[in-house]
Amino acid sequence: MTTPTPDLFTTRLGRRAFGQRAARWSLAGTVALIAAACGGSAATKEEVTALEDDLKSLQLEVRRLRGGSTAATDAHGSTSAAADTHGTTAAADAHGTTTTAATSGGHGDVAHWSYEGAGGPSEWASLAPENAVCGTGSTQSPIDISFTQSVSGGRTVFKWDPNTPLTVVNNGHTVQANLDKGSRIEIDGTPYDLLQFHFHAPSEHTIEGKQVAMETHFVHKNEKGDLAVIGVLHALGLENGALAPIWTALPTAEGDQRSVPSFDLLSVLPRDRQMFRYAGSLTTPPCTEGVRWHVMQSPTTVSQSQVSAFLELFKGGNSRPVQPVKARDILREAA
Repeated sequence: MTTPTPDLFTTRLGRRAFGQRAARWSLAGTVALIAAACGGSAATKEEVTALEDDLKSLQLEVRRLRGGSTAATDAHGSTSAAADTHGTTAAADAHGTTTTAATSGGHGDVAHWSYEGAGGPSEWASLAPENAVCGTGSTQSPIDISFTQSVSGGRTVFKWDPNTPLTVVNNGHTVQANLDKGSRIEIDGTPYDLLQFHFHAPSEHTIEGKQVAMETHFVHKNEKGDLAVIGVLHALGLENGALAPIWTALPTAEGDQRSVPSFDLLSVLPRDRQMFRYAGSLTTPPCTEGVRWHVMQSPTTVSQSQVSAFLELFKGGNSRPVQPVKARDILREAA
């Protein structure tokens, strides 16, 4: 950006033109820019009023383009209040039906985003100020997990209900299963309540560069609002009987929901529950960091027909590309 020449400030019209340009450059810095544009004590009351009118016009135009209300962002639970993964008020990205980030599965709609084309992953950071960390963060998810980076870790205990009812929702970005409180995990003695789980195809995480057909994310939150996600990979193979009750009830249109009277959460896990741990983020906007990730080392299977049924709803898939590992440690946790 070129610095304005000094004579730009010597006339009233010059000062006003600069003020208009400054307001467009950065609404957040308007007050300081107006003061500079007006030349301090040389500015008249009329000049300041004119610049303020220009700013108000710009603000009204921005609101009009955004749909007429600056509150729209909060209406979709896109705040960064670490609440939930794919949509809870705290950084919830959970794909749920509530307005908080945690229940939506990390899929909050602060601004329209997608998995390809306009609004795709390469543009997430620029879609809204809340999404900036999608491009600048140092611990973004998903990642490629390399065995050579792994060292010994702690222990996670599963206390999931084997007979829980689900409400299965199509939120436009994924299929999410919401459930009542009662299931949890304990990570090194700290309890995290299970909020919801949802699906991605193909898998978001890769192991030694290999991507598999699908991935399930189980989103948890502790009493402090911190998130922990269990990732289960599904390789192409035999039908996944554990997921069959959900696939039978797949909601086909955005906003639709179905009920599953009873579901065995533990049946989705592989027999070998060895996991990798690392510090990460939500994998959808606003990409909030501070999420504890636990990814199962051994995949289960899913059939081609199950994958096809899911991709029929989300054509092109719904997976964010892997992000740089940078200086993070990946820890191996024994079952």
